[in-house]
Amino acid sequence: MKDISYEILDLFRQYGSSPEGIRKALDSQSGPEVLHALSDIRENLLEWLDYTGCGEVLQIGSGYGVLTGLLASRCAHVAVMDEADENLAVNQERNKIYTNITYGYKAGAEAGQPEPSFDLVVMAGLRKGQEIQDAAAFGASFLKQEGRLVIACENALGLRYLAGADHEEGFCTRKQAEEACREAGLARADFYYPVPDHRMPVSLYSDRYLPGKGDITSPSVSYDGPRYACLNEGEVYDRLIEENDFGRFANSFLIIASKDGRQEKTIFAKYNRTRKEEFRIRTTMGELDGKRRVEKAALESAGRYHILSLKNKCRQLRQLNPRVRILEPEISADGSKVEFGFLEGITLAERLGRCIRDGRAPVEEIKAALQFLYDVAEDQIVPFAVTPEFTRTFGPVPDIDDVSYKVSNIDGLFENLMITQKDGDEKLYCLDYEWVFDFPVPARFVQYRNLAYFYYKYQGLMSYAGLEEFLQEFGIGSEMASVYASMEDAFQSYVHGDAVQGYLVNYQQKVTTLSELKETDRALSQAKDRISQLQAEVEEKNLQIRKEQEVQRLTNNHVANLEVMIKDLRHEIDELGKLATYLNGHEALVFKARRKLGAQVNKAFPRGTRKRKILNYCFNTVKHPARYGRLYATKEGRNQIEGDFKIGEDYLKYGRLVFPRVPGKGGYVDSGSGETWDGPMVSIVIPCYNQVHYTYACLQSILEFTKDVTYEVIIADDVSTDATAELGRYAEGLVICRNETNQGFLRNCNQAAKAARGKYIMFLNNDTKVTEGWLSSLVNLIESDSTIGMVGSKLVYPDGRLQEAGGIIWSDGSGWNYGRLDDPDKAEYNYVKDVDYISGAAILLSTALWKQIGGFDQRFAPAYCEDSDLAFEVRKAGYRVVYQPLSKVIHFEGVSNGTDVNGTGLKRYQVENSEKLKEKWAEEFKKQCVNTGNPNPFRARERSQGKKIILVVDHYVPTFDRDAGSKTTYQYLKMFLKKGYVVKFLGDNFLHEEPYTTTLLQMGIEVLYGDTYAAGIWDWLKTNGDEISFAYLNRPHIAAKYVDFIKDYTNMKVIYYGHDLHFLRLGREYELTGDINIKREADYWKSVELTMMHKAAVSYYPSYVEINAIHAIDGSIPAKAITAYVYDTFLDNIQDDFGEREGLLFVGGFAHPPNADAVLWFAREIFPLIRRELPDVKFYVAGSKVTDEIKALEETESGIIIKGFVSEEELAQLYGQCRVVVVPLRYGAGVKGKVVEAIYNGAPIVTTSTGAEGIPFADTVLEIEDQAESFARKTVELYQDKERLNQLCHRTQDYIKKHYSLDGAWKAVEGDFR
Repeated sequence: MKDISYEILDLFRQYGSSPEGIRKALDSQSGPEVLHALSDIRENLLEWLDYTGCGEVLQIGSGYGVLTGLLASRCAHVAVMDEADENLAVNQERNKIYTNITYGYKAGAEAGQPEPSFDLVVMAGLRKGQEIQDAAAFGASFLKQEGRLVIACENALGLRYLAGADHEEGFCTRKQAEEACREAGLARADFYYPVPDHRMPVSLYSDRYLPGKGDITSPSVSYDGPRYACLNEGEVYDRLIEENDFGRFANSFLIIASKDGRQEKTIFAKYNRTRKEEFRIRTTMGELDGKRRVEKAALESAGRYHILSLKNKCRQLRQLNPRVRILEPEISADGSKVEFGFLEGITLAERLGRCIRDGRAPVEEIKAALQFLYDVAEDQIVPFAVTPEFTRTFGPVPDIDDVSYKVSNIDGLFENLMITQKDGDEKLYCLDYEWVFDFPVPARFVQYRNLAYFYYKYQGLMSYAGLEEFLQEFGIGSEMASVYASMEDAFQSYVHGDAVQGYLVNYQQKVTTLSELKETDRALSQAKDRISQLQAEVEEKNLQIRKEQEVQRLTNNHVANLEVMIKDLRHEIDELGKLATYLNGHEALVFKARRKLGAQVNKAFPRGTRKRKILNYCFNTVKHPARYGRLYATKEGRNQIEGDFKIGEDYLKYGRLVFPRVPGKGGYVDSGSGETWDGPMVSIVIPCYNQVHYTYACLQSILEFTKDVTYEVIIADDVSTDATAELGRYAEGLVICRNETNQGFLRNCNQAAKAARGKYIMFLNNDTKVTEGWLSSLVNLIESDSTIGMVGSKLVYPDGRLQEAGGIIWSDGSGWNYGRLDDPDKAEYNYVKDVDYISGAAILLSTALWKQIGGFDQRFAPAYCEDSDLAFEVRKAGYRVVYQPLSKVIHFEGVSNGTDVNGTGLKRYQVENSEKLKEKWAEEFKKQCVNTGNPNPFRARERSQGKKIILVVDHYVPTFDRDAGSKTTYQYLKMFLKKGYVVKFLGDNFLHEEPYTTTLLQMGIEVLYGDTYAAGIWDWLKTNGDEISFAYLNRPHIAAKYVDFIKDYTNMKVIYYGHDLHFLRLGREYELTGDINIKREADYWKSVELTMMHKAAVSYYPSYVEINAIHAIDGSIPAKAITAYVYDTFLDNIQDDFGEREGLLFVGGFAHPPNADAVLWFAREIFPLIRRELPDVKFYVAGSKVTDEIKALEETESGIIIKGFVSEEELAQLYGQCRVVVVPLRYGAGVKGKVVEAIYNGAPIVTTSTGAEGIPFADTVLEIEDQAESFARKTVELYQDKERLNQLCHRTQDYIKKHYSLDGAWKAVEGDFR
């Protein structure tokens, strides 16, 4: 049963630890662990024991304090030994009224003191996996020669466990226990058998007094949790009792062993602890010198009256029926106990039970027995009448026509009547008469009670449908049976109060029988057959649905376009309708006339026509003669008018466009410091054929949004007939290449590209508008990676919907504009990725590669599929084609070439050229992803087929400049990419956090952010999980959330990185503070972390320290130390100018408690000592999430400067300005990122052994001290020793290259990612 010490402490805080508080806690809970921890029924195990002479008691295993309190109330001194401090904390809280208890007792060798001896050693249960031999030997080692060892444990052969229950703790067989006691030097071992078990005992039998047939029944409920009962335990126990083999199969043992061979007097005990306090009784049977006595003792002082009343009850019963002998009670002087002589014989119930035949009760024999018991003299019978005493005891009843005995023995049951024989003479004795009433009780109820208890005792041997059928054999009908049953319930409430079952009702768990299991199995089999049938039907329908879905997808795209258009038009119509209605109702005559005149003008001079523009100029000239006069008079003004007529109204707004001129011939030149490009970085080629207003809008957007890259614009004019032919009059600085004859789109581009002087060529359709950062993001991406040959933009429609986030070409030659008509801001469209092709509307590649390929393949002239072909040519040349989501281009698709593939326009070539593309690249197409009709584009969208994918899961996107854990995750992400893996990142908060998310997206990592993923991550994992090879889960609380789902629904190999061992760090903090709440947290994390490690294929930690701690607990866990901090670049020019530097520096995030503790300890205990020697020295504290307590350290003259969060640039400056870095950690676990980072930055460091933990050969680059005085002294010495400062600084980079390089880190984990 799991340990719940911390939960019990919570209950104590809520309800208190007094008996009243514990009762409230029991009433509020329902878990079996709470019942076993708090119930005073536990006391029954040892309460009956003779404690005479027990001065010193050792309890091994604290439990939850129930038994400790009992022992402390009976013995002079109790020492409690337990490895778990939380158990001791519970015990101490529960038993705080006792002053004779020592908690946390250590064995002599461990405590460094002589081994004491004890009068009594108690072990109330074995730990799981603990051997009885070890327990007995250990316990016996503490005993005095005349002392006793008490061990309670589960029986390995206990009938409960053979029937299907699980063992909750350590167990053994009787034979093993006997051997263990002998090997431990214990001369005698008496075995007791707690029933139902040693955790919740009600009775305790022994080898000298075993249960009789029918004494142990099959349990209908369990208090250990739901369990199975694959056999009738009551019937089997009856047979075992007959075979005299009960002890071997009892559920539990209570072993009382001694070195001197003494024997216990008590041979049986039974408790009625669930009664009201005034009725709580313990019944024991003792044996001394071969004579047996029975004792009843009040468990509470309030029970003495109940004991004293037995004297009068005995006298009354003797008068009732002299044929039934009544045992004489011998009551103690204080009235707390009563003794009876012991009788040999069999109970009347046993005799009658032996007469049961063929499942039927011995009716005549039972009637005869009842006649014998209740055939009393006339003067002992009175009419029944309800009295207040009766109602208080048995509750309200309807009118009952019955008589009553002068005294009624409710306890005069067959099982409480003993038949003895002496010299052939049988006598009947009444053994129990606690419940004797001298007010009228229906005589038939007294008899009913006898019959009912007989039935319940032997119902397993009888075949009646229920108690009601059995009672009918004796003339008790269902109506009266119901009345008597309600009287019995009321009587039990009278005896037990609210605790008829009381709090025990909350804890009852179902016991499932074999017959119930068989019925469930049959139903399950039928359900499986039905499921198989339905699955076949579903599979057939799924196939049909997949076919229909592809048709539906294509239809939806078209419908979506139409719906948007219809919606816009309806809105316009509605607005116009409203306006017209309003105007018609409110328009004055003059305005009506003006409107009608306007309609006639619009008819004669249609809007947008040249005639209308002339009319407008004439009108405005009359209206504004001065302004328009100047417009006609100047060259610039006339150009504006001309542009308005030939280009459109935009020209009036922006006027003549002036593009920057970039000198240079194009090509590399030697600049003295290496080769540089002579000319513009990019040549933007814009192919045009008419549509000048689109071309002008495109040029205007380029001029507005292209500030950070040098460029030239080349207009490829394919013999336009509109103002495109004279575009130089409206835009300055363009390179215009005009063909003599119409070449078509493809040849036009090839021709114009010959004029390019740029390092890169950018092909941009004239029906586009660019946005901020469009070109620089493309250039930065292609410049960042020499394997990239061509990059392209994200294309969106003017209405904001996505046109394309890269293109897919399937193995059958069909193509997808990935993401068409979707939301362009979705995460899946916003990471850098390889693609099959990029639309030629916006692509960039190097001029050298363009020339190497030879431009667009002329077989695709005049247009279409040339961009797809170019992508395949780029890959053939050994380069990648990559999509850049930061480059957003608005594309008025269809303006250039129309949309009709079946007409006579250029679009008709789309179908023809698709066939040519399939023919040219037939072998390559075989390697493309397959179009199944409704394919999952998961791999096709990013060309990841054949590559292994890693899903990295962490709490959020790594904030690599804020905390060491994030930096580790970030470094490993880069390593996975460098080693050729495709990486997906899942941040458990699903937020898009800048600049961190964009950093990952630009690295080529798909980050799963946004509400869509937050709500649908489990569906995403199900859909795509089988495509992903590895799940790299970070941090225990995050990993635990995902690991089970991943293992259940995908084939991913789970690799777990814990960052640090939380339970080790917290355990050290507990050792430092003694705070039990920290111990609780440590134990919680221990459970979470170890569970996670068992589920993972392999677990990583930053150093051997964590691995050793893990393997000390479980050597089977596959865990390894890895390099937590990975660097792929190194600092080769660190300045060793320590003479110019000043101050001490601490770096660390304060969300991590050890960092806060370190700064507070340093500021309070170490820094004052340093300031005595270095009065002007300052202490700089940098780190995020600074607490108020840390902020309070910064006071005037304190010398402490709290910098808080700093950027990476600011941090680098601090490392370069401060003379010494201090890392005064007092607790924590594993490699400390702040230490490795400081080494990387060339800093001389003073730290503690905790700070240096896990760092190989730490003493070569660190100064290590643990005490405040020595830490201060070492810091002062180092601060003043420039030679030592330089020495430590110069060692750092070689050290980092040797121990923290990327290649070294990959070697440690490479085998796990195969």
